[in-house]
Amino acid sequence: MGEGLTLDAFDTVDGAFAVDGLDMRIHKGRSLVLVTVEGKTHYLKRFWLCPTQIFKRQVARGLYEIRMIDWLNDNGFAGPRIVRRGSDGPFPLRRRVFFLMEEVPDELPLEASWRRFPGRGDELLRALAAHAARLHDAGFCHTDFSERHILVGGWADEPQAACRRLKTGPTDAWTFRLIDVERGHVGRATLTRAAADLATLAASVSDDRLRGQITTVFLDDYIAQRRTLPPNVDFRAILARATPTRAFH
Repeated sequence: MGEGLTLDAFDTVDGAFAVDGLDMRIHKGRSLVLVTVEGKTHYLKRFWLCPTQIFKRQVARGLYEIRMIDWLNDNGFAGPRIVRRGSDGPFPLRRRVFFLMEEVPDELPLEASWRRFPGRGDELLRALAAHAARLHDAGFCHTDFSERHILVGGWADEPQAACRRLKTGPTDAWTFRLIDVERGHVGRATLTRAAADLATLAASVSDDRLRGQITTVFLDDYIAQRRTLPPNVDFRAILARATPTRAFH
């Protein structure tokens, strides 16, 4: 699994493409592998020009994902923690691009976090509602806003104790990191795009009770905190017509 690697192995594109790791997702022209670098878990994404997939523009897809990650990290949100990146020149015959992401300890996908803190489910969802509202107000839509793409962390182990130390409200005790943002969109977060994100979130969870809370507790807080919703728009009606961006289960 890439044991014994250092970050120096990723100083060049050739070096990054020579690394072996645990294959997690392999497609023609792109791959995701798990590697251990300096004793820590990392995820390496690589994209290359594949003659049989030339019209799928995998390299452009990788560069676009990096732009979405940078936008999140530069605008007060959290995307994957990129520790190395690189690409070949602009027009080589063998165009390649890569980025290396460090896993952040103690972060769990949304549903796993909700199960881990059963007495704080409403608190967690209210915090996520505030985060999603701020994200959409800023013009970002994930377009695959499933629970496994929302990593929960921060003070999640002891949110109440953290609140006492920081003198914050309970919803401020949670942090959220968005991953797999290759389909993300930055611009004007239209109501239909925002509704599709929330429909995807509800469809992605396996627990019926959690899904019910997303359509009640979460949704109420989300609507209340959206600053850019026109006052005469029935967002619940728009959400009722929205379709998840992918199938689940």
